[in-house]
Amino acid sequence: MRAARLRQWLRAKDPGLVVLKRALRVTLATCLAFYFSLYVLDDAQMATFASFGCIAFGAFSEVNGEPWQRTKTYAVGLLAGIVLVTLGTALAINTWAAVAGMFVVGFLIAYAGVGGPRVVAVANGLQLLYILPSFPPYLPEALGSRLIGLIFAVGLLAIADRVLWPPPVPTPFRHRLAEAIRAVRDRLLTLVGDRQPQAQSDGAAGLRLSDIPPLQRPTGPGRRDRAATHAATILRGVEGRVTALAELAHQDRAVLPHVDGGKLLEVTAQSLGESADALAGARDDGPDDPSRDPDSAPVEAALAHYVQRREALAARTEVDHDLPARLRSAVAAEELAIWTRDLAEATRIMQGDPVREPRARSIAEPFWYANRSTPWLWLMRLRGHLTPRSVFFQNAIRLAIGLAAARLIAGVLDLSHGFWMLLATLTLMRTSVATTRAAVVPAFLGTVAGGLVAGSVLALAGGNSVVYEVALPFVMAFALIAGPLLGLAVGQAAFTLLVAMLFAQMAPVSWRLAEVRVFDVVLGGLLGAVVGLLVWPRGAQGEMRRTTKRTLDAAANDLESTVRSLTDRDGASSHQQDTASVAARFLMLTDSTYAQYRSELRSAPDPVDWLGVLGLTHEVVRGGEALRRTHGTAGTLPWPGVAAELQGFGSGTADQLRGIGVLLSRKDSGDAAANITASSVDSWISTSDGREVVRRAIDPAAAVRALDLWGWLSGVAFDGRRVTAELSKAPTRDEG
Repeated sequence: MRAARLRQWLRAKDPGLVVLKRALRVTLATCLAFYFSLYVLDDAQMATFASFGCIAFGAFSEVNGEPWQRTKTYAVGLLAGIVLVTLGTALAINTWAAVAGMFVVGFLIAYAGVGGPRVVAVANGLQLLYILPSFPPYLPEALGSRLIGLIFAVGLLAIADRVLWPPPVPTPFRHRLAEAIRAVRDRLLTLVGDRQPQAQSDGAAGLRLSDIPPLQRPTGPGRRDRAATHAATILRGVEGRVTALAELAHQDRAVLPHVDGGKLLEVTAQSLGESADALAGARDDGPDDPSRDPDSAPVEAALAHYVQRREALAARTEVDHDLPARLRSAVAAEELAIWTRDLAEATRIMQGDPVREPRARSIAEPFWYANRSTPWLWLMRLRGHLTPRSVFFQNAIRLAIGLAAARLIAGVLDLSHGFWMLLATLTLMRTSVATTRAAVVPAFLGTVAGGLVAGSVLALAGGNSVVYEVALPFVMAFALIAGPLLGLAVGQAAFTLLVAMLFAQMAPVSWRLAEVRVFDVVLGGLLGAVVGLLVWPRGAQGEMRRTTKRTLDAAANDLESTVRSLTDRDGASSHQQDTASVAARFLMLTDSTYAQYRSELRSAPDPVDWLGVLGLTHEVVRGGEALRRTHGTAGTLPWPGVAAELQGFGSGTADQLRGIGVLLSRKDSGDAAANITASSVDSWISTSDGREVVRRAIDPAAAVRALDLWGWLSGVAFDGRRVTAELSKAPTRDEG
């Protein structure tokens, strides 16, 4: 009966027994490497690095993904580990060399997290591989044994990963994206009448960071990851346009585009389906299968044809009360086609197909990354986050200071097992004071409890190594299971007992070893808490508001510059490219800050709908990209009155964005929200110039440009009012 309850509890806590299987897999690899190195080869240094090599990549790292991705992670991690062990061995010559190395290496490994979740997943393991050899005794002659032990350990882990209960392969992001695209496509087909109405679903909801496992988030600097992130952003825009068309149709079915517009929507839906099929892997019909290469050319042709005609709207000679809604419908259909065209191109890049995009000159261009080399993209990512406003930079500095300080204290105090102190600093320091505080207390309690158990075992068993040899596999398996399933306190207690079992077999020990372990962990945890308190203590929670405000300001500047460039070529800003690049860079920082923000513990829920705010900034920056791409070489509008109205509308909308940024940084958000307004320019349609624009008289291309710009500004202003309304409902913030 008890066994049945245990199995039921285990399956509830560990669906698929993933944690249990991983614990057994890592335990077998570790024990085999440790026992062979120590008892067959009689090499304590090899045994130390064999065991901690397995712990570094089996317990301190999260290796996930498809089989080839996991093997690649082990291989790259091994190469990096060889460098780190060699460097740590060389710099252990004295305390100051080790401290300097700890700061530099600690910063570089942590900062390398800008390379994506797979780098972040192994960062703590790599830090451990440098910490371990950087302590006395200084044994450069033991480097060979250390490296052989590391290679042996990682090799066994990589083999066990393939043959012993391999971890399940998570749903690839491209499949999630394909499902989301199909959901949006189905809504569009329902709208044009090809399908029966179905329950509406948020197609892009499954692409939110909070719904995607960290290791599956496409946040790397490579072309495919950038294209995946770009595609998810585009899909949000596509879904927004479909929603806008649905709302307009709900008000009056007649406002939907007619004739060519219906054809445009059909072609758009077909292109969405092709992109989804390509991402889902529907390539079973050979190289000629159309799903292999989503083609944006039909959308481009249908869009050009629709823009030239718009027959239903052009035939009107009088302005009626439905005309603004009809114009919005037409603009939404055009924007939908533009975003769908770009989604097809992003899909091609994700698939690794030949890129059609010309080489971009600036990151403000939509596919600037498409023809760049991987090293160049890595350099761009590293440079982009080399700022105190980047949470990656903040985390790297915070951790480097903590590890260097811990190494200095351990060297000055000549702690016999000082690396435990650094290990505590590494594992207990979080990205904010709140999260560090939440981890330190249970870790201290667990360490004390584990120290008492370890001390008792060491005192009773003494030098009888058989006890430790037999107990080690069971203790290690429990330690690897305890953390994920039973909490930090139990995991820390089990890990304290585990390290006692390891060291008891390599050198004579007494119960005082447990005392040393407890002292070092407490000292390291306290040091990490102090450093966290002094260095960016609020983590991403504090940075989120500052970075978002600066992003909204940059987006407002870019919006005004875009409006000027598309209405008055002679008076256009000469810094258009600069404002676009600045906005794109701040948008990147905001997205990465939000990714960390989602992972931090908070004492109370944040009342701000950050997804809504981020969606608004994406709409401004990416929407401006699409407009400049379509109309960027156009001249001055031939209707000065319309140009002035649009510029005024743009200035009012930009001020609205800046007001939202100020609102995010103020305590009295409810009162301040009432002061944020956005102007409206529907009245321009009733003017004589407005009627000429509607009929596309004088200059049809310029008329379409004016309508597209008006539609974009109307959408931004509408979403801005919605965000402002949400902020006005938020309770007063407590900055303390």
